[in-house]
Amino acid sequence: MATATKPTSGEPSKTEEKAQNDGELKKYFAMYTYHANRPTNQELGPDGDKDARKASVPDFLQREATSNRDFSLSVIATDLTAEDETDLREFIARRLSRGTVYGGVGNVNTVDIGSRVMACYYCLLRQGAHPDIERELESTMDPNSFYTSQECVMCFLSSPTSALELFRPELDLISEGVLPLMEQKSADPAQIQTHLENWYEKATQYVCRCVSTLREDVAYLINAALLEIHIEIVGAEQSFKTDIEKFMKACSLSDLLQQSCDAASQATSGASDPILIDIDEAGNAQANIRSPSRAAHRSRLVFENDLHRFENAEKSWFCEEWSKTLLKGGDTLNPAFLRQVIEDYKLHTIQDLNTLKRLIRQAETDHYALYRAYAFLRDCGCGAILLRHIWKDENTVSAKDTQNVLNVLEEFISETDSSTLAA
Repeated sequence: MATATKPTSGEPSKTEEKAQNDGELKKYFAMYTYHANRPTNQELGPDGDKDARKASVPDFLQREATSNRDFSLSVIATDLTAEDETDLREFIARRLSRGTVYGGVGNVNTVDIGSRVMACYYCLLRQGAHPDIERELESTMDPNSFYTSQECVMCFLSSPTSALELFRPELDLISEGVLPLMEQKSADPAQIQTHLENWYEKATQYVCRCVSTLREDVAYLINAALLEIHIEIVGAEQSFKTDIEKFMKACSLSDLLQQSCDAASQATSGASDPILIDIDEAGNAQANIRSPSRAAHRSRLVFENDLHRFENAEKSWFCEEWSKTLLKGGDTLNPAFLRQVIEDYKLHTIQDLNTLKRLIRQAETDHYALYRAYAFLRDCGCGAILLRHIWKDENTVSAKDTQNVLNVLEEFISETDSSTLAA
């Protein structure tokens, strides 16, 4: 199922020779700051006039871009050579002048650095209005039209095969972590440099550490992540606990379900398929109509003398297959491959969830469809996961007939093969 491939090396640029000689993946960072003129929110119209606000958004973005034609980027921290940093600076300046870089949203694109093409993650971080410059411009600029903001641009570069786009949430967190350092009264460049030096290890290597340490037992983590079961970790260092938390978050279906929710909210009212799951403003699932008892138990992962064991934890054969794919070919040191495997299996699970939804709707009036739904749950290997998320979908289970179908399916599965719903 996994489509990721092992990174391949090419001819290095001057800044990459040392890293290649040391056998390390070529990776760099750079952080810039500059002052920008931003239109005020008043340019978007009154809050109550939604049509006016919607119509003025393109004008707002255009005015924001054209108001910053002339600016200079100041490098705060980087490990690039002066020559390659100049190439990156020109790339970022072009993006900013076109107005294609938006605050708080990380982007991944390719950039020519020296004689080599690299993948570049870049994110604009806004610190707000700069009071000193704002006071200087008050006499010549209408304060109701523009304000002066101090901006930061974070850049992380690596080989195109490192698949930085798969690790965008982790890179976003690292970027946001710079803001508290910048907001200090005396921002320390050395402290910022230290925060950014190990960006690649922080953003990607956690998946390698989890798979290499737990091996086949990583299936327990996958099963718990998909079922949203908390695992208590005992005896592990805090750094590895953080790795496990990141790994389980990466395996969770929350991001894909959120995308499904957003897509459904934009669809017409006549759409045939309801939203898979309701997500509140904080990104959490809303209260269930029914909370499956299978997810109520407490699992533990205990480390003792370089050994580990799971207590009160279960796994399905689907999760075992998932873990075997992660270990396939001994590619546990390639985070891009491992993360691609995770994303492929998550997508497969969402597809199974949609299939089950359709079968359940048909089963409300068709007994043969009820049997097909049962056979699907029995054979898919992730029946407990699918049923849990179906129960959490208030749009799907609001009807009494749907709840009856789900109850019948759970009874059939538990009587026929309880291991199918291992959770």
